[in-house]
Amino acid sequence: MKLQRSPERGLCLVASFAMALDVPAETLLQEIGDQWKLHAFSDLPVPYCWRGVHIQELIARAVARGIAVTPIQLAPFVDPPAVRHPHTGRPYSPVPVFYGGSSEETNWGLLKQTIVSCRGVLTGTLARHSPIIRGHAVAFDHGVIYDPDGDAYLYSVQQCETHNFYANCAWRFDRMEVSHGTKNEVVVAQTSTGDRTN
Repeated sequence: MKLQRSPERGLCLVASFAMALDVPAETLLQEIGDQWKLHAFSDLPVPYCWRGVHIQELIARAVARGIAVTPIQLAPFVDPPAVRHPHTGRPYSPVPVFYGGSSEETNWGLLKQTIVSCRGVLTGTLARHSPIIRGHAVAFDHGVIYDPDGDAYLYSVQQCETHNFYANCAWRFDRMEVSHGTKNEVVVAQTSTGDRTN
């Protein structure tokens, strides 16, 4: 994986997908089209006024290249039904999900295992002295973080925090193998854990 810079302010997600897919960020932008630069939020400054690029648009570009993108959330929740408790009248609270355990530690373990065993994109937030807390994305490849607004460094929670980056989801990239089954059936299988996409 090679470090790429964001082609424009606010396009770290595009640059991160480009790095994980081994294509230039400009190629992905050309494939998506110009709608990302529409002024959807006109009262905000550039780049926050732009419509931007949705992660689903980038996932579609990955799938077109035979790459499956799987999210591994750090803190998933099961949302309750949109009803109130019959006795208290209060809304139900979301329930946290812990992967195979009963604490956050198992979630952190799965996130780290994903980052060190394969490649993909890590999304989260930047905590800088700014009135706008903004999302941020970096690419990862077997334990190395590639920041499109910075440099490359070995993954650790502490290193990410040193770069003011707080991750909340790893988007794992796996090559899909497409084979044709019976008539009108297409079978798609992911490669085994840890396989590189290149």
